[in-house]
Amino acid sequence: MTAYVKQGLVEIGANPAPRRRPTKRPSFRERVAVAARLLAALANDKRLLILIHLMDGERTVSDLLSPVGCTKHSISLHLRELVEHGVLECRAEGSWRYYSCKSEEAKALIRLLDDLARNSELPAFPSWVPQRPCRKRRSS
Repeated sequence: MTAYVKQGLVEIGANPAPRRRPTKRPSFRERVAVAARLLAALANDKRLLILIHLMDGERTVSDLLSPVGCTKHSISLHLRELVEHGVLECRAEGSWRYYSCKSEEAKALIRLLDDLARNSELPAFPSWVPQRPCRKRRSS
């Protein structure tokens, strides 16, 4: 069997046809579109807060209730959108769903925003931009 595998490897090495073709680099417009999709996925204060808490490790919806301050339903909707955009991944264990950040690009963006915030370089809200009131969770 090993002789067969070795012979196959020799044939592949000798014949350049089966080798993979180099992948075509994405165009500038395609790269901009990818960046815009990432920014759109993170362009919500609750999703941004969820992502910050998931950078430390995986969490469930229940784990995110207190730090994010939303209902289970709204956190689930935000998580679903982040999963659909490829920022988070979900792992099922029984009836529990564990979410974690899989996007290195999103992590790098969060680190950049954190650095800007620490150095007071983030722009302030203009006075004409209305602040969204935070909805309080109903106590059960």
